[in-house]
Amino acid sequence: MMTVYRYIVKSTTQETMDLLKLSQSSSTPVFEEIRTVIGDHKLATLAYEKYGFYTNQPTSLFITLHDFYDQVEVTVISTTHANRGLFNFDSMIAANYIRSVKKALHPVLISETKLADR
Repeated sequence: MMTVYRYIVKSTTQETMDLLKLSQSSSTPVFEEIRTVIGDHKLATLAYEKYGFYTNQPTSLFITLHDFYDQVEVTVISTTHANRGLFNFDSMIAANYIRSVKKALHPVLISETKLADR
């Protein structure tokens, strides 16, 4: 299962990255980076992973941020390898990952677009 959202926010790339890192403080980051590219534009990447309590399958959260178009755009991808089912706990973890990101971005959120849910 994969869920993808794109958010436009009214804060800097660094401020947004700090908000997101704080919102994921219960998860261990697998990767994080912020770079300056093409003049003063910023590109940031965050990656997290949790293991499901019942199935021990990984659920991952990937976040990219950039300010290439004079506003900060945040793309969030949450994936799990669990099969869909009546009690799919790993899918619940993936959904909680997305909710935690949206909650963190709420004070600076301009728009939200759901790009995929497979």
